[in-house]
Amino acid sequence: MSTQFTLEVNALYILLSDRGENIYTFHWRLYLHQATNSGYIYHLINETNSTSWHFDSQPSENVIASQGLLVALKIGVLDPILHQSLRDRLQETPIAYSTRFHESITCRVWLKQALFALDDEGYIKLTHPVNDIEAEAIDFAIKNKINGQKTISQSAGSQA
Repeated sequence: MSTQFTLEVNALYILLSDRGENIYTFHWRLYLHQATNSGYIYHLINETNSTSWHFDSQPSENVIASQGLLVALKIGVLDPILHQSLRDRLQETPIAYSTRFHESITCRVWLKQALFALDDEGYIKLTHPVNDIEAEAIDFAIKNKINGQKTISQSAGSQA
């Protein structure tokens, strides 16, 4: 695990943040780092005690300093010309029961659906199945939560 807190410009990361409730639950986001201290976050959000989810994208400054962040897992590097089409593609990712992964929609399931689509359409190059990358991210997040730390790492399941 890397302890260096530097994000690569034009890199796409999976971010897992502590939800505080349980050691095994996290908030899952994609983050495209576009400049030295800024980029865009893409994720699903819902209201407390709600099953209604919606897509959210927003600029973010200094995401690495965000409270609760446990891991930033790099999964690809995108040419700047693809940044807007990435956002458009993520916005098209279904917010419904996942027939591919056989799970009800959550921020985690949406992110898995998005990873599969981004790999399938050539935005990123995954070398391991999405479920393996999910397990890798969870492993980092649990260890970091237990140890009170955060890390940035290259995913073993992608070519970046």
